[in-house]
Amino acid sequence: MARIPYPDPESLPNDDREFLANLPQLNISRMLAGSPSMFQPLTRVFNAYLNNGVLDTELREIVILRVAHLRESYYELENHKRAARVLGMSPERIDALEPGKSLDEFSEQEQLVIKFTDEVVLDGGASLETFTQVEDFMNAAELIELTVVIGVYTMVSQICETFDIEFEETPIADTGIDDIGKAVSKL
Repeated sequence: MARIPYPDPESLPNDDREFLANLPQLNISRMLAGSPSMFQPLTRVFNAYLNNGVLDTELREIVILRVAHLRESYYELENHKRAARVLGMSPERIDALEPGKSLDEFSEQEQLVIKFTDEVVLDGGASLETFTQVEDFMNAAELIELTVVIGVYTMVSQICETFDIEFEETPIADTGIDDIGKAVSKL
């Protein structure tokens, strides 16, 4: 059970209530709706890289899953393992993202992105050596988005763990990514 109650949608300002109703019914969204100043702006940030981002979708999920493992965010792991499967990622690749497992399932570039992710999460930033290696195959927009995705999912993991956000009683059927985009486009 969450440490604080999810807000009653009827208690939300009209625009937040309508916005929440158009989102995939994820408990993280329900909890964030309790902060009118954060709810819609954060969802816009999520939409920016989920629906309008420059990173390859599978690479993005690799990064999100790695962050979730490193931060031990079981809520994010569960939801993004499902999203990765829906996007077509193999179970072997999903499982290999657990720290300590062989990264042989991944290309050399993907392994460097995983190393970059590990350094940002564990050390607060990528080393110059790792940054330079990733910069060899990513442009500036991709590097910035990669770092933002790592930072956002570090934050989301902290929110999930701090508020003890539980799994949805009924998982959403798809990734929810398109639904976020549709809701944000109505703003």
